[in-house]
Amino acid sequence: MNNGDTDKLKKLIFFLTLSIAILVILLAIALSDNEARPAIGERRVAISADAEIHYFSRGADAGRPVILLPSYARSASDFNELVQVLNREGFRTISIQPRGVDGSTLPSLDITYHTNAADVAAVLDEEKISASVSIIGHAYGNRIARTFATDYPSRSHQLILLAAGGEAPTPPEVSSAIFKALFGIFPESVRREAVAYAFFAKGNLVPKHWLQGWYPMAGLSQGNATAAASTERTNPRWGDGGDDQLFILQPAEDAAAAHGAASLLERFPDRVEIHFVEKAGHAILPEQRDKVGTLVLQALKQG
Repeated sequence: MNNGDTDKLKKLIFFLTLSIAILVILLAIALSDNEARPAIGERRVAISADAEIHYFSRGADAGRPVILLPSYARSASDFNELVQVLNREGFRTISIQPRGVDGSTLPSLDITYHTNAADVAAVLDEEKISASVSIIGHAYGNRIARTFATDYPSRSHQLILLAAGGEAPTPPEVSSAIFKALFGIFPESVRREAVAYAFFAKGNLVPKHWLQGWYPMAGLSQGNATAAASTERTNPRWGDGGDDQLFILQPAEDAAAAHGAASLLERFPDRVEIHFVEKAGHAILPEQRDKVGTLVLQALKQG
């Protein structure tokens, strides 16, 4: 090999090394947590199989417990305002962080909805709650609420579902926007536009805590769970929600799950009650706080 060939080889090795280093850095940035605002309540920990599940208890111990399960790749802090409303009315709230979010460990990306449902059961065991409970599930959390009611039929009696998707695939253009929201390699202006498109009704402002609070590794694991659910052939199915009453808050401008509530009503007309929330998208909680609080309290008092 002459000197010219040696120099070319050295340059090739240099550029390959540089390219790999850049890719590693970009991957690390993309998969880094964009930490959420703190969840309110007392942080507690339950052990569920191979994972530590962090959750936040707030309100009087004697209050009726209400379980809260957040949206895809999001933190239970999204419920902070609703938690305050429920506590003022005497309810005790237990807001659960999914695997990979704010302290909850993620030993493996290979999980199912049933894994997440077992985590909820572990929290109830830790709290020594044996009576059936009401569960509030937002978006992805609605799927876990329904799975829990299917897997543990004696431990819940009422599901309050916000933006109740899961029956049909997310539209491709919405999935693309969620991808941009989830991963930190995109500029803030791009992420803000993506979050607004996928999660908010037209004209509604995106608050800072919705630009924050994204957990990519949790999102990847939850994506695997959704893929597994699409091929699941169990009886009863996870989406049936056991025999619980399903009280659904359907955002009127839900780009991600426009027909979820209607699908559930068609399947379970005797168990489903739908309330449409105007000027709200898939995020719903930060868009119509007062309306959501009023409807959730109405449901809890019925249940």
